[in-house]
Amino acid sequence: MATYQQGANGAFSGKAGSVVGSNWRSIGYLRGLARFKSKSNSPKQAAQRMRFGMGVSFLQPMKSLLRIGFNDRVRGRNTGFNQGLRHFVSNAVAGEYPDLEIDYSQVALSKGAQEKLIGLTLASDAPNTLTLAWANLHDPNSETSFPDDVVTVLLYNKTEDLFTTNRSASRQSEGLQLELPPAFSGHEFHVWVFTQHREGFEVSTSQYAGTVVLA
Repeated sequence: MATYQQGANGAFSGKAGSVVGSNWRSIGYLRGLARFKSKSNSPKQAAQRMRFGMGVSFLQPMKSLLRIGFNDRVRGRNTGFNQGLRHFVSNAVAGEYPDLEIDYSQVALSKGAQEKLIGLTLASDAPNTLTLAWANLHDPNSETSFPDDVVTVLLYNKTEDLFTTNRSASRQSEGLQLELPPAFSGHEFHVWVFTQHREGFEVSTSQYAGTVVLA
C-alpha cells in the first residue's frame, strides 16, 4: 500500500486497472488488487483435506472425552481435540484417495503414563450385552497407576453412528458388562478404553478393544 499527493483534480478514489484508490483522514492511499490463484488443488492436497474432514466429523462427538484423554490443563492451547485430530489425520485413515476409510484400531482417545489394561478382551455372548474383561496385574510400586483408577469405555455404534461412554468400572474390577437396547442387536460396535487416576490428573494411552456385533 502507498500514499500519494492529490493532483489538480483532487483525490483519486475507486478502481483503475490493477490498483484501488481510497481516502482516509485526508490521506490518499493506493493498493493493488488481490490476486487469486486459479490453480486447483493437487491430489495430495485434496486427500489431506478429506482426511482432515473425516477426522473433524468423527471426533467432534467425543470432544469432551479428548479434553480428558489428552489433558488440556497440561497442554495449554494445543487442545485435546487438536491432539486427537492430528493423530487421526496422520495414523487413522487408510486407503487411497478418494477411497479413504477410518482405521478404527488407530484412533487415539488419550495419551499418558498410566499402565494400560492387561489381557483386554471384548465379546458379546449374551443378548444385547457387551462384555469387557482384563486382568488386575497392577504394579504395587507404580507411582502413576492404582487399583481404583477409573476405566473409561467408549462405544461406537457404527450402524447407527452413535457414541456411548461408560465410566462405572475401575482397574480392580477386572471387567464390565454393558446392557444395550434390544434395537441395537446385530449392530457393529467399535470399543476403546483408557484408565484415569482417581483425582483426574493422569491417564493411560487409550487401547482399541476391538469390534463386535451385538448379539
